Amino acid sequence: MNQSTKSDQIIKKTSISMAARLKTALLILTLSLLSHCSKKPGIIEDIGLDDSIQTLELTDPISDPETTSDSVTTNASRTNVLFIIADDFGVDAMPRYPFGSRKAIMPTLEQLMDNGIRFTNVWTNPVCSPTRASILTGKYGYRTGVLNAEEAGRINVNEQTLHRSLNELTDSPYSTSIIGKWHLSSRNTPNRPQEMGIGYYAGLYTGGVDDYNNWSLNTNGESSNETSYITTKLTDLAIDWIGAQEQPWFCWLAYTAPHSPFHLPPTNLHTQGNLPEDAESIQANTLQYYLAMVESLDHEINRLLNTLSTEVRQNTVIVFMGDNGSPAQVAQTPFDSQNSKGSLYQGGIHVPMLISGAGVSRFGAIENTLITSVDLHNTFLEIAGLTPNEGIDSQSFYSLLKNEITGQRQYNYTEVLNDRSHRSGHTIANNQYKLIVLDDGSKEYYDLLNDPSENTNLFNRTLSAEASAALTELTSELANIRR
Repeated sequence: MNQSTKSDQIIKKTSISMAARLKTALLILTLSLLSHCSKKPGIIEDIGLDDSIQTLELTDPISDPETTSDSVTTNASRTNVLFIIADDFGVDAMPRYPFGSRKAIMPTLEQLMDNGIRFTNVWTNPVCSPTRASILTGKYGYRTGVLNAEEAGRINVNEQTLHRSLNELTDSPYSTSIIGKWHLSSRNTPNRPQEMGIGYYAGLYTGGVDDYNNWSLNTNGESSNETSYITTKLTDLAIDWIGAQEQPWFCWLAYTAPHSPFHLPPTNLHTQGNLPEDAESIQANTLQYYLAMVESLDHEINRLLNTLSTEVRQNTVIVFMGDNGSPAQVAQTPFDSQNSKGSLYQGGIHVPMLISGAGVSRFGAIENTLITSVDLHNTFLEIAGLTPNEGIDSQSFYSLLKNEITGQRQYNYTEVLNDRSHRSGHTIANNQYKLIVLDDGSKEYYDLLNDPSENTNLFNRTLSAEASAALTELTSELANIRR
């Protein structure tokens, strides 16, 4: 073979090799684009290619600012937030939490847990209004005056709300909404949500409805009578509002379920069967009806999520939580009528919370970090790409969505105002010990690691050196919080 022929063959082989590499590069680029349609962004799904390509990890341009142009960063890449809050839903009826023996069937929320994070140490206030105010403002109730769901349940119109911050602190303001329960002002202030920066409001101002099939719907200050099942109607409103958005959005979906009146939802929304609907039957087996109401939430959340396009779903973070513990009528062991909703015991303030979706890279994770409902305020701002608000009580846990590290919060704190002084007061806890200070002057002290049911008040026995040191620490921190 002459030298010319050898050179031609080498050139030919080199051209083929370069073409093959170019083809491979183009294939990987194509798969990178297609990967945003997969269930877990950043991982290419199995489509019959070589294993080394199937598991190729890619940088998600939605999450990586270095790969996103300025024009995209200010608009399309901002993460949508779907915040779903259930009314009167503690840990005892929630799947995968180690309390209660009868659990609701909730495949939608369990799938979100599998694709995200289940938080096990989240506190709210014992009743709904203070919890909602704490998220809106990032402040504890004694600072805002919202301490119960009655006379001390009205928020000051001048408070800087989460929605105002999302509107004011971004180059491309978010579309914001609250759909569902408000319960932070009187019936005589129908425009209060709009006055406080909420772009769209549709729901009810009161703490609940007398009839889930006959209730008053207020839409941006205009009232109308509504006969659709409220859990379904609120879902419809959220679907319609989200579908109309052309910029990043924050949707606060505040269901009334499973708050009383306890009843049987439409049978297609739950698995509890075709139960009798008379008052006597409901009273005799309240928990089963409560579970049916909880399952209706899961069904409707699934319907909402299924309306989101692949692109929107991949750019949306989903947060679900309860606003306080389960009510006394349905509280399950170790909780009862004395340490459930309305109380400062774990049954009143320990709630389920899960986060899944855009920006969450921990899948099936269980997170034990201390979190209080005020912390959602600054966490939501960081999700939106904003600097957390300073000078408030909120401590962002945004970093936990990507990393298994220790959270910022060292102490959980909450409070309630009650006309019965033995149920009114405040409480603080670290990772093990919990101190309750009641307005009647009494105090209680518990070791939550060894006594999660709060059966043994440590003040009734000699404190160990460890418990004594923790008590000094908690007392000092409580004084710092309430100064």
